[in-house]
Amino acid sequence: MNTNASTQSARSSIAFALITGGLIALASLSQQAADQQQLSAADTEYCEMTALWQQDARAGFAENQRTGWPDFRENAATLCTPILSADNHQLALR
Repeated sequence: MNTNASTQSARSSIAFALITGGLIALASLSQQAADQQQLSAADTEYCEMTALWQQDARAGFAENQRTGWPDFRENAATLCTPILSADNHQLALR
């Protein structure tokens, strides 16, 4: 009888360890997804600010009078290219 209790206790411990490990893995994946969203928000802000800078440059404003940011990362041309629909409407930024 004691063997059954020991076996059941061992199974319960293993099940608890598996559930705990699964919850930890799930929490880790959730954090990684949140980090990617933060990067996306930062990239979106960067694209908006560099677009303002470029718009003011085309309008003829001197650098010290422009709003937004210059392309200090030197990647706005590739990062901020619009994604266009089939009929050339902007859907989003890459």
